[in-house]
Parts: sequence; C-alpha cells; structure tokens
Amino acid sequence: MPKVSIVIPCYFNEMNIKETYEVLLQDVLDKRADIDFEIIFVDDGSKDKTLDEIRKVQQLDIRVKIVKLSRNFGEFRAIVAGMSQASGDAIAVMSADLQDPPYLITEMIHYWQEGEKVVIAARSKRDEPWIKNFFANTYYKIVRKLVIADYPKQGFDFFLMDRSVADILVNMQEKNSSIYVQLIWTGFKPKIIEYTRKAREAGKSMWSYKKRIDLFIDTFIVFSHTPIRWISGFGFLMSVSGFISALLLVYDKLAHGSDVAGWTSLMVVVLVLAGVQMIMLGVIGEYMWRNLDESRKRPLYIIDEIIEVKNNE
Repeated sequence: MPKVSIVIPCYFNEMNIKETYEVLLQDVLDKRADIDFEIIFVDDGSKDKTLDEIRKVQQLDIRVKIVKLSRNFGEFRAIVAGMSQASGDAIAVMSADLQDPPYLITEMIHYWQEGEKVVIAARSKRDEPWIKNFFANTYYKIVRKLVIADYPKQGFDFFLMDRSVADILVNMQEKNSSIYVQLIWTGFKPKIIEYTRKAREAGKSMWSYKKRIDLFIDTFIVFSHTPIRWISGFGFLMSVSGFISALLLVYDKLAHGSDVAGWTSLMVVVLVLAGVQMIMLGVIGEYMWRNLDESRKRPLYIIDEIIEVKNNE
C-alpha cells in the first residue's frame, strides 16, 4: 500500500487545527482507503494553544505525528522540518487555515500515481481583499519576469511531490529561501490544478507585511543575480554620465569662459550620488549577509520534540 505524508506547518493556528483535521479526514483520508496516510503537524514555536489542539487531534488518530520546533523558525524551515520527518512515498504540503481545499489532495495523489513527480494546486484567483491581491500579483509577476518564467501566475503554497523530489529539497539546506521557488527551480515539470483561494474564516493570519518583504528580498537575492546586474549597469551609466558631464564643463570653461555652477548644483549632485551609493551598498550587504549566514553552518531548524503514537500503544 503506498504511503502519503501530509505536512502542515502551524503558527498561532489554535482555532483551525480541529477543523483542518476533520476536513482532511472527511475529504481525503476516508475517501482513499487504498492509501496509508500520516499527518505531520509542525508546531513552529506557537505561543498560543496550537500544540494543545494538535495533541487533542492526535488522541483521536494515531496517524497524526507532531514535530515541535524549539522556537519560531518561519514557514519555510517548518515545512522542511516536517518533510525531513515524513516517511511517505509522496509528501503533500498544505496550510492549516483551510484557505486551500484539502480535497484536492485526492486529485494530486491520482496524478502522482500516474507518474507525475510534482503536482501543484495553483490559484486561479483569490477571494481576498484587493490590496492583498494587488501586492501578491505584483510579486508573482516580478518573480516570473526576473527569477523563474515558469512560476504559476497566481502563485501557490499547496502541492504534492514524490519522495525523490522531497529528498532533494530537504538536502539543499538553504537558510534564506522559499520552498515554492525551490520546487520550481528543481526543473521537474509540475502538473497544475487550478482553484480559487478562499478568504480566511477563523483566526488571524501571522503572515505580516514584514514577512512578505523578507520573502520578496530573499527570492531575488537567493535565486537571481538581477539586483547585482542592476547595480553594475547603473554604476556604469553614472560613470559615463559623469565623464561626459566633466568633459562638457571643461570645454565650456575653456571655450567660452563660463563660470561653473556653484554650491546648489554641487550639493544636489553629492546628495543624489550619496543616496544611490547607500542603496547599492544595502543591496550588496543583503548578499553578504546571506553568504555569512550560510557560512555559519547553523541548522535550518531545531526539533525540540517528536510526538507520535505507535500502533501497539
């Protein structure tokens, strides 16, 4: 009997755990009796009652495994931690907020059994506020333009992959990255299933704008050399412009005896160039910080405890 692991990262999800499990049970586990399932809830350092709610679910179903991290490491690392503890022949990753319909896992399993190594549930549209849609769509357009052209237009965070692909992602051990971009980067052509992402009904999303900005920066620093190329190109243009301006000023002075513009123009040039240089140094600093972080060889995550119920207990 094939085995499928379902990895669910959790962070302040106490209001969603029970319902997520019940929907999974009804729409996936009970409908595919030919599959041996395990559900891996990863508690990513939640400070609410998320862990207690997961324990309650585990008392109802021995297929539930709990991976408790020592602190909050972030969604990307929590997913990798769950994948590292999965024993399935295929691994599905989904959120605990039910914005993505769990019943799609049965369709994903079908395609996987037909030979697909990666199956992605990609959003065709989102039932969310327009401001979130605007920023999300802008981000995905930039990713497709500058990082990976094959990235789904509306993005995704719900997918299933073969064990062989999961092992590749777990072994990559990149610290500041995105599991979703990594999955597309591997080059395995995904089977796409489209759906409409629902609005969150219970609980409050911890996906803050700061985390969105961090993801935006990580995506382009880790997966693209475009920022460095932009710096090089802009620096070259500034150098050429400065050289031409210097020649014109010298010529104007020698040929016509014109006075060179004074304090105001000089300060404008100095301040503009100083601002541009600071931005350039900031971008270079982002690359250097990630290199430093990688060189430390610290683990992606620290597992505090693995809680599971054996069949004979």
